[in-house]
Amino acid sequence: MNIENAKQLAKQGNREGAITMLRQMLEQNEGERELVLLELGVVYNTMGETTQAINHLNEVIRINPENTKAKAYLDMINGILDYYCKDLLNP
Repeated sequence: MNIENAKQLAKQGNREGAITMLRQMLEQNEGERELVLLELGVVYNTMGETTQAINHLNEVIRINPENTKAKAYLDMINGILDYYCKDLLNP
């Protein structure tokens, strides 16, 4: 079980399988936690699970504040939310 297999599953459309694999990796401490959380955030984002994506990407930022990929995804998600759901971010 590795992150590349999970990425391949997600790419093939089996996002639930990818999430299951990534969660197992977290539970078993397999792979680098930062990369596994990042991939979980990416997969959740592609599924439209915005809250889960933000939570996982924020965890990546807590681990490594310099992670540019996580920052880019968060900026993209926040930009979309700001455009479509102004009341969520600006009550």
